Amino acid sequence: MPAAILKIKSKIIGSLAALAGAYELLYKLEEGSAEHIDIDKLVQLVIAGTLILAAIIGCLGAFLGSIKVLVVHLAILGLLITAHTWKLSNYNETKQLDATEVFVMGIWMKELIHPGAMYQLQRRYECCGDKGYSDYTSLKMRIPPSCFHTVEGVHALYPYSDGCMTAVKREHLNIYRLEKWAHIGLISYEMVGIILAITLSCQLTTKTRRYTY
Repeated sequence: MPAAILKIKSKIIGSLAALAGAYELLYKLEEGSAEHIDIDKLVQLVIAGTLILAAIIGCLGAFLGSIKVLVVHLAILGLLITAHTWKLSNYNETKQLDATEVFVMGIWMKELIHPGAMYQLQRRYECCGDKGYSDYTSLKMRIPPSCFHTVEGVHALYPYSDGCMTAVKREHLNIYRLEKWAHIGLISYEMVGIILAITLSCQLTTKTRRYTY
């Protein structure tokens, strides 16, 4: 395959990788706004940032036709594959659900002391209370507006039926499962990047030797 075609393909792969990394980075930062940043999320942010860096270096190596830059690109892709494999080896839905339960319970306890702490969670996940809106009524607390579906300032007659524990667990588990498949997909994606980079490096090496002779 001509080196020019390999360069174009490498640039396309690199650009797509940069977009994927940027999306992951922005999504994780948005999730972090819910005061739920932990070690796992920080690792995800580092992986996303490294993916963007690898894509930029790969594009640069393909554009300049530099074997040294491509070697750096290959090393970073190798590290990313190792990180994805580590994430998959630690995949545990039960642990994820337990962490989510602690997260929701912590916000609910804050709500009991400082009403309004559940506002963001209830709006985002369309839920009410910990187990349900009866958590408020049983404690003789007023059901907050965030427990009602609102359209153009008009509240629904009845509050959300789901408690936030159930709603958040369901949503986070779905995201967690999607992330597992995302890691698998990215490993495949990065393997393609490695194959392209090695092939391009071989083409450039052959071209350099030809010119030397």
